[in-house]
Amino acid sequence: MIATQRDRVLSEWRANRRLRLAVLVIVLVAGVHLALSASERRAPKIEEYRRDAELVERLREASAESAWPARAEEAAQRLAEVHEGLPQVASTGLAQAEIQAWLAQQAQAAGLGEPRVRVETTLDVPDHPELWQVLARLDATVSPGGLGSFLQAVAGGLPWIQVERLDISTTAEGQRLVLTARGYYRKPAGDAEAAGDTDADGAVDAGVQLEDDA
Repeated sequence: MIATQRDRVLSEWRANRRLRLAVLVIVLVAGVHLALSASERRAPKIEEYRRDAELVERLREASAESAWPARAEEAAQRLAEVHEGLPQVASTGLAQAEIQAWLAQQAQAAGLGEPRVRVETTLDVPDHPELWQVLARLDATVSPGGLGSFLQAVAGGLPWIQVERLDISTTAEGQRLVLTARGYYRKPAGDAEAAGDTDADGAVDAGVQLEDDA
């Protein structure tokens, strides 16, 4: 019986040309699908291999560079120059007064209205026990054309003054600015107790309202 069915199928296969063409199309489509699937699986691996090869080549070229020690020494020298360029103060109180006066001066020079400067906190700098960092906030109204000159002046304080956040809102009275800045200061050389000094005395009169943290 199985042999009879097989002979019938073979006979129909030989006699029906359309059936042979349909099966051929199915086989071709299945082959193309398998080839595309294999190509899609290979593409990420090929891309990963290409990136790894480029990285190895860059590392090989970098290892052949003879100028790395000189570059490292130059970078260390520049870092030392930046460090020496930071203002030195005798206490945290003077550090607070310095950033208060500096922010107030920039606000006045730019024509900002009702400037108020408040020290938020004073901390040691991680991994740099010889430095203090002082976080302060400036609130003021912005006069027409004053924002650009103020931001340019604040940018000139780098690297010892860095802007942490700047918010500008529009109110019925006009634009209002809230700027949070972080100032860096060198402790006195050889002063082992400077890090624990939290004396807030020494604030200077900058001609604007200065507020100490309550």
